[in-house]
Amino acid sequence: MRLCNMNKSLRHILLLAFLLPVIMPAHARYFRRAGNTTGLNGDNYHFGYISGGLGYTSLQEEVPDFTPSGDLGGLVGFGYEFRNNSLWVSAGLQLGFHRSKAQLEAYKYDCNGYDTQGKEVTLHYTINEQDRQKWQFIEIPIMVGWYFHGFYVGAGPKVGYSLNSRIVSHGQYELSATNELYNIEFKNMPEHGYTTYDFEGEYVASLKPMISLIGEIGYDVLSEVPTRSQICHVLKIGFYFEYGLNSMVEPVSSNKRLSIDTKDATRVQVNPYLASGMTEKYRVVPFYTGVKITYLVGGSRTARASGYHKGCNCYN
Repeated sequence: MRLCNMNKSLRHILLLAFLLPVIMPAHARYFRRAGNTTGLNGDNYHFGYISGGLGYTSLQEEVPDFTPSGDLGGLVGFGYEFRNNSLWVSAGLQLGFHRSKAQLEAYKYDCNGYDTQGKEVTLHYTINEQDRQKWQFIEIPIMVGWYFHGFYVGAGPKVGYSLNSRIVSHGQYELSATNELYNIEFKNMPEHGYTTYDFEGEYVASLKPMISLIGEIGYDVLSEVPTRSQICHVLKIGFYFEYGLNSMVEPVSSNKRLSIDTKDATRVQVNPYLASGMTEKYRVVPFYTGVKITYLVGGSRTARASGYHKGCNCYN
């Protein structure tokens, strides 16, 4: 399996992710309430949260001559998080926005046909294609993790269902021909239709439910805690990643890679690779990495009932 090449956006995101453990502890004192921060004292903490993130999305694939590259993606969601001592569990609902690009160079397709004089020839199509994919998913992420002195790490599964999928495709195909009577290839002959043609279009891909492995690592920043209400306000900033476990594209066997007009060989419908039946042979999975920010609000029912007012000790 070939991993897409890193571009500048991905390198910047990874650099920020590695700097987070250095930046956040140095600035946490401006947000954290002074007091006991040694643990939860056996309390269970319940939070509601909202989250958002931006990152680099792309595809990993096993398709020969199919070169994907990344684009900007993101997520926005809400959910519930439970904490006890150093353990935390979360579940939520989010919208995932995945975008990617792909280039397919010098794809060749041959078929039998006729030239302008009605003689039987072998037609050769050479296709250069550039696609831009946009996927939108409704997703259910579940994570389990641990805290240690404000740092946190977690991982779990995520299930996603497609809401919208679009592929914008454009490119060129070159038409040439050979004849059994001649040992030459007829090309660059516009008067006979052997030349280069442009194509473009927008298509819909059929996507399967997506199962992914997700993970997050970052730092917890606590705000001031009102001592009367015992409400905790927590800001989590971390590095988030996602990797698909199943092939996301449903092969559409009725969509041929090329649909050629039987009366005019120069008229060709080029279906994008990911919107054709050819994906049945290969595995295509999403890849995402970026920065995620989560705001949590909640507290401990036990602490409020007992009149405990030493602050919101939401991590070890």
